[in-house]
Amino acid sequence: MEMMLLEQYQVLLDVVRQQYASVVWTHKIQEKQADIYFKRYNCLETVNIIFASATSCGIVSTIFFGELCAKIITMFLSFVTLAITAYYKSFDLKSIGYRNKVSANEFLVIRNRLLRIIADIHIHRKSCEEIEEDFSRVMETLDNLYAHAAQTTDDAVKMAMKGLKEREEYTYSNEEIDRFLPSQLRGRIDS
Repeated sequence: MEMMLLEQYQVLLDVVRQQYASVVWTHKIQEKQADIYFKRYNCLETVNIIFASATSCGIVSTIFFGELCAKIITMFLSFVTLAITAYYKSFDLKSIGYRNKVSANEFLVIRNRLLRIIADIHIHRKSCEEIEEDFSRVMETLDNLYAHAAQTTDDAVKMAMKGLKEREEYTYSNEEIDRFLPSQLRGRIDS
């Protein structure tokens, strides 16, 4: 294969690999954000059950014993239960978390499509023009996905960063992008 054509494949490979790494990163952020919402929902659900149960016990004790202290504690527990219920009405954490999970899955699909393009580049199964067309279609989908992806928080970014860095996967250097790829799809194209 002539040198000019290899250079074209290499440029394509570099661009696609960069997008691949970005999608891996974004996918992880969306997953972590979903985890945050689901964990918060489960925690609030548990707290709500505990406080609702304690409120019921407090009501029973005020009926039989009428202690002022029991009435005050029961009132406090009732307010906490009401606050949690109001929070549930304002923020549907389960649905919000589900949207992040859906976004994560959509980024996973894009990641797999980019991986196939990287494979096509390595094995020269398609011409550079065909690969560019495939990549352009993926990028259109990816741009739309980024525009409509579920919102994330700084906490999700920090969690994703920590998760990827602990496994030494988070970076855009050639060596570390290669860690995201199967061994046959790593590095430069050999002539």
